[in-house]
Order: sequence, then C-alpha cells, then structure tokens
Amino acid sequence: MTGPARAAGQRTPPVQAGFVQVVAHPDDDLLFMSPDLANDIRRGEGVTTVVLSAGEGHAGIGDAHDPLTYVAQRRQGLHSAYAAMAGVPDGWRVETVRSGRVNIEVHTLTARPNVHLAFLSLPDGRDPRVRVGRRAIAQLEADRGSAKCSPTVTPPLSPYAHCYTHADVVHALVTLFTLYRPTVVRTQDPAPDRRYTADHTDHKATAKFATEAVAAYGRPVAQVDYRDYNLGDTPVNLGRAVSAAKQRYFADYRANDYRINPEARNFASWQLRMRYRWPRGASWTTRAAGGRLQAFAVLSGRLYTWWQTPTGWSGPASLGGSGLAPSLTTAGGQVFARRGGELVAARPRYAGGRWTATWTDLGAATGTPIAVPGRTGRPAVFVRDAKGGVSVRCQATDGSWTSWQELRGPAAGTARRRAPKRSSPRPRPTGSPSASTTPTPTPSASPSRRPPVLPSLPLPGTKTTPTPSATPTTPRTTPRGSASPRRTATTPSPGKKATTAPARKRPHVIPPTRDVQDGMDAVGGGAGIELFAPTRTQVLQWRQSTGCSFVYAGAVPGVRPNGPITATRDAGGNPTLVYEEAGSTAIRQAKETGRTWSGPATPLRAVFHETGEAPVPTGSRVPPPALPLPAVGVPMVATDGTGQVYAVALAEDGRLYVSSRGPAGIYGPWRPVA
Repeated sequence: MTGPARAAGQRTPPVQAGFVQVVAHPDDDLLFMSPDLANDIRRGEGVTTVVLSAGEGHAGIGDAHDPLTYVAQRRQGLHSAYAAMAGVPDGWRVETVRSGRVNIEVHTLTARPNVHLAFLSLPDGRDPRVRVGRRAIAQLEADRGSAKCSPTVTPPLSPYAHCYTHADVVHALVTLFTLYRPTVVRTQDPAPDRRYTADHTDHKATAKFATEAVAAYGRPVAQVDYRDYNLGDTPVNLGRAVSAAKQRYFADYRANDYRINPEARNFASWQLRMRYRWPRGASWTTRAAGGRLQAFAVLSGRLYTWWQTPTGWSGPASLGGSGLAPSLTTAGGQVFARRGGELVAARPRYAGGRWTATWTDLGAATGTPIAVPGRTGRPAVFVRDAKGGVSVRCQATDGSWTSWQELRGPAAGTARRRAPKRSSPRPRPTGSPSASTTPTPTPSASPSRRPPVLPSLPLPGTKTTPTPSATPTTPRTTPRGSASPRRTATTPSPGKKATTAPARKRPHVIPPTRDVQDGMDAVGGGAGIELFAPTRTQVLQWRQSTGCSFVYAGAVPGVRPNGPITATRDAGGNPTLVYEEAGSTAIRQAKETGRTWSGPATPLRAVFHETGEAPVPTGSRVPPPALPLPAVGVPMVATDGTGQVYAVALAEDGRLYVSSRGPAGIYGPWRPVA
C-alpha cells in the first residue's frame, strides 16, 4: 500500500485545536468528561459546551421549587465551574445564534471569550409534565424525518422558546460546529454496557444526535464518547491531584443545584473516574507494502489514512465508510472497525493517484475489535461479545472467514493459577490513591435490566473499615440525588427529601469470563496467537491451539488492570503485558517465560499513556518530547522495513504527528503531517 509523495515545498498551514462538548444536562460534562474538559480550558483552548436539555427534571414536583428558577440555578452552577476552570472572574454575556427557524442561547465567558455555553432548553427526559411526555429528547431522536416537535422549557415570551423537531436539533448542532470549528467533538455514551448500571435515555439520545450532526458537518473531526452512569462500576483511574481538582470544580456547580445530595455515593464515585466508551487502542498503524508505515484513524465516522513516502509522510486521505466508531485495529493489510452493531473490514488500495478501500461486513460485534496475524499470517479478529465474553473470527488462506466462535472459559473444577510469591512488598507510587482507599472492585450483577453496581470508592484521604464478611456485597444503584444505601432513613439536608433505601439483596456476581472489558490485546506470529482480555479485576488469557481454536489459559497471576492493556513480544518472543495498575497510576509490566509469569515489575517510565487508554512502551529509556498538544487516544510506536522506529500520534488539532527515533535511542521533535 504505497502512496504518493507530498509535493516539494508544500507548506503545512497552522491548525488550532477547538472543542465542542454535546451533553444532555448541566453537569454531565463536569462529571463524565473531566479532566479532559478542564485541561483544555486551563490551556486556553477554545471550548464550547452545548446542553440539550433544560435539566428541570423533577423540580417543583413534591417541593415548592420553581422549575424555571432551578434551570437558571443550574446554569449559574456551570458559569461558576467554567470560570473556576479558566481561572478568571465569573462574568458572562448572553448572545443569540440563529439556526434556521430557532434561536440558540449562547453564554460567553467575558474574560475568556473563547469559552461558551450554549443551551437548547429541551425538556428533561424525566419530566412528566411535558406535552409529549417523558423521554422528550429520546422521542425526538427516534423521530427522524417527522414534523413532531417538543417545546422548550423557557418563559413564554422568551426569544428562545421554540418547538424543536429532530431536524431542528441536528441543524442547531451543525450551526454551532460551523461557528466554533471544532477539531474534537465530545459527547456521551451511545450504547451503554447493559451488564452494569442503566443509563439515562437523555444521554443516549444526545450522543446519537451529536453523531448525526458530526457526520452532517462536512469537516473531519475526532469524536470522543464517554461512559456515563456505569462509570461508577469501574475501578478508580484518576490520581489524587486530578480527582481533587475535578471535585473542586464540581463543588462550584453543586452549590447551585439543590437536588444534589452531597452524601450521594454515585456523584462521589464519578468524580474519581473518567473513561472512554470506545478506547482507541494501540493497533492503528501497520507496515504496508514495501515496508512503509501506514496509519489510520476514524474522523467524523469515516476512515482516513496517512502513509510513509520516500521523502517523509503524507495524508490524510479518505477511505470512505460511514458511521464508524472511533476504535479500530489493523492486521493482514486490513483495517477492522465497528459500524453500529456490526464489524466491518476495509482493505485499502492506492491506484490511479487516489486511495480506495474494499469493505467487507463481518457480522454482529458488541465491543471494540483487536486483530492479529496467526501462524499462517492471516488475521484473527476478536471482539467482546453480547454475553460479556470474547468471540473470534479467523481468515483462511483463501480469504474466506470462519463463523463467529465464542471462546470458552475454565472447565468445571479447573484450579485457579497461583500468583508468584513476592520477596518484598510492591512499591506504591507517591500521590496515588492507597490500597486502603481503593479496594478491589467486586464483580457486578449478571446481565439484567437494572443490575447492582460496584461499591463506590471513598474520596481520596478518607478511611475505610474492612468488612469482616468473606463474601463482598454490592450495593444497589442509587437514583440521582439520593443518599448512599442505608438500612435507616437519612436526615435530609435543607431542600432535599429524606431517602429510605430498600433492604439490600444478595448480588448476582458476573463470572470473570462474562466481565471482559474493551481494551483487549493480542500477540501473534509463528508461535501462535495469545489473547489477553482485561476484566475489572484481572486479565484473562487464551492461547491458540490449532486453526481458529483457542484454549483458556486462566487469569494472568498478580495483574490487576485499571483499564485497557497492551501486549507485545520481547526480543526473545516472550509475551509481555503493559498496563496501569488498579488503585494507582503506576504503569507496570509482566512477562511470560516458558508459560510462567513473572511478578509485576517496577513501574515503567518511558511510556505513552493517556487516561482511559492502554499504555504503550516507547522502546527507549529516554522519554520522547511532549506533543505540542495532547493526543486523541494513545500514540503508537512502529518500525518500518528499514528498521527505522517512529512514534505516531493523532493530536487534538486533528493532525497526525510523527517523531523518529535516532541512533542513540532518542526521539526527535514531533512534526505534523499536512
């Protein structure tokens, strides 16, 4: 897959990063998209957050609070939080942006005029007083091509009082994209994991509206989806300083929201975590024909490529496709990605001065894919399936594919592997949550409509008392604004209703082989394929036997992952895992030699790592220079046919950056590819 060289003397135009968040409610951005959001505001980037619903919820139902007053108070809470993140006075001006037949209310931070809040004021999905009934945003999203509309929650004579149709919402978002020119669009979870806490219908509908608007915008942007309510079902993955800052900004908002109970454990747990719905992984660059490297990314739901030339790098070029999720993987000259609930494969070709791709539909897929070549050189592709386990398809030498096969777990009575003994305690990184404040998560319930969740972990600095019971329990999911589950009624704070939690029931535990998370990785080649699948508490291993058959090898001893993992082979061909350790921000590695695993090694230093993504070793003891601005996903390290090593990153300005490693093992400066 060799491509054309860039024209001599071609200049790279400056590109500035811009960010638009599309959320359902005031506070969704602070809870689920931070610290990403806060970091961009602090760096001085242009940031616009679009809030679809007014967020009135149940205000005025069962209390004397006026719903419109509550809407204004929640907006004031956002004002305070955004001003605090920007480090400027809390002063805003209101402007009007016209979009077709509707007016959009936009608030601009006076001391930072590149920070905006836009409000569409659609009804909250839990408000039963709305003319169209509950789930107004979800109804609009599902009602494509219809004239059905939902009135806004605004004063009767407000210039922003409208009745929005589906088309009006999409057009409003595209109008704001055109005005603020984002390179990154952040939104919520379009497909929440059904194994864990049920999500809000407004969140899902908002994510789908944002995805449709991104596709209609016409410019390539990186879309990033974030997990919402079930974020609390995962281990803590923010360090003390980061989570403390997130808590401070949310406290500025919370002071204006009378319906948030400070004792509610769900709100506390969300402030200790941030996770992406579709981790991008570290398998998006491959060695193409002629030994040259080729990188791929999904922008605006379409597949794009950059490629190495005799004189440098060139791109991007569109390979087509539509509705693709951001995560992808490459193997065997093909690119694999999710489109809706299906897995598709693209085979790129360069001919006649342009790039094209042949697309193949590989059937239903739930999670993000990982592909790796096996003994024959043909790829096997693995996905997390609808049952929470792993399924695989393999390509034969004639190009045909096997049907999906579910990988089996341990046989009945199979003994668990023992972890290797440690001669000394594992070092604990400074500034990370201690083991006493971050207990190992307990598997949640089996798939059901409303499963129980992991116990929320305490805020950093608080003490916990171990439960003497041998069987850990999992509390029930608490509704928004309620206190943590207790056997007796809580004393209400001013303006809040007392909550009596129901008696706890015995939790249904998800088996480890049904608790697989996105962020798997595998190693392949002549020695066969070894697959590694993280759960919330351990890493499971499967080993290729013959053909497309895989044998469960158990849980990797001593490894407690905090999210996606990276698998590589060392110089001797031994599989090596690199991962962030649960309960800390330390990066560790474990190696399998002769089918025996070593204990987790000292934290690595020279790695690429982004919160919520798999850590990637740089192959050098000297860390590469910092990118001009953060990466979308995690950078990747790849070696071309001549042995030259490159670090490749997709940055938040939408451009690919490349850094080459010199003979001394030191990486040079990052250079953008036009």
